[in-house]
Amino acid sequence: MQTRTLRQATTIAGETAAVEYEVKKSRFVARAAPATTFEEAEAFIGRHADDKARHNCWAWFGATSARQSDDGEPTGTAAQPIRAAIEGADFVDCAVLVTRYKASTAPKLGAGGLIRAYGQAARDCLKTAAAAPAAAPTVALELAAGPAAYGAVRGLLAAWEHRGVRVAAEDFADDGAARLSLRLDDAGLRDDLAREAEAAGATVER
Repeated sequence: MQTRTLRQATTIAGETAAVEYEVKKSRFVARAAPATTFEEAEAFIGRHADDKARHNCWAWFGATSARQSDDGEPTGTAAQPIRAAIEGADFVDCAVLVTRYKASTAPKLGAGGLIRAYGQAARDCLKTAAAAPAAAPTVALELAAGPAAYGAVRGLLAAWEHRGVRVAAEDFADDGAARLSLRLDDAGLRDDLAREAEAAGATVER
């Protein structure tokens, strides 16, 4: 997978209309949607997957992770070409669902035919999508602060809130030490925040 800078990362602007690709009495219906999380991708897939169809195959390609499903098709013949279409279009935070409808008299397509069909359906669908800037990936940072440093560390984090730093979770040990899990909207802030947190008395888990 190619490394993308924040300036280069793009997703799709919105959910696409259904695009159909037909070969040898098998119909492949593709849809795409932006999805910054797998939960968003799951919701999109759940809305459009057809229980009456032969297969509902999909891929989600996020900025930092990916998921996919062949949904009963031979391994590597459906989800992988769908994912390859997303990567080939240079999109991240994008989910594509390809639903296959097969007539009872339809001939077998074979592994190569399935790969071509699922990939082509996904590519045709993504060609209809408008590009949009992708959100910067969220970055995690863990801090530990003893009782003496807690006030200073908390004050520092409050001052950084306007820069997209959030306390996602906070736990306290019996001795009063706090463990703080942070979320940063901008990965470029991580090192600067870590230095300031250490200066305030926190221990940073890198």
